[in-house]
Amino acid sequence: MALTSWKTFNFFDVSQVKPPDDGESAAVFDVRYPYVNPNDLSCICTGSNNIFLGSNDGYVRILSQAFKLIRSFKAHETGSITHMKQVEDTSLLVTIAEDLSNEPILKVWALDKTEKKTGIPKCQSTLSIQNG
Repeated sequence: MALTSWKTFNFFDVSQVKPPDDGESAAVFDVRYPYVNPNDLSCICTGSNNIFLGSNDGYVRILSQAFKLIRSFKAHETGSITHMKQVEDTSLLVTIAEDLSNEPILKVWALDKTEKKTGIPKCQSTLSIQNG
């Protein structure tokens, strides 16, 4: 059997995603703007029709489907956000941040509730993860 007679299977349709040309969406990933430095991203997840970006400086940035910045907040004071998950069918976001001098910290955020003073999502729980 010759190699040319093998059947190919296309499992994915490849297409380039282009944000709208309104200037604001394109600026989200532009290194000249303070929104998101593409070199600083440490994790990404999706859920609730949003894209969640975690960065090395402890910030979570929430983007819409049109790549517009909805909200940005400091989730962890120290360390890089290494893991993030939006819990399906809820408004909860789980983040884990690590730095070399401390144990990893897990936080659960209620995205539908905000702190009155700062306006950031309410942190429902904070847990230190013991590596052992």
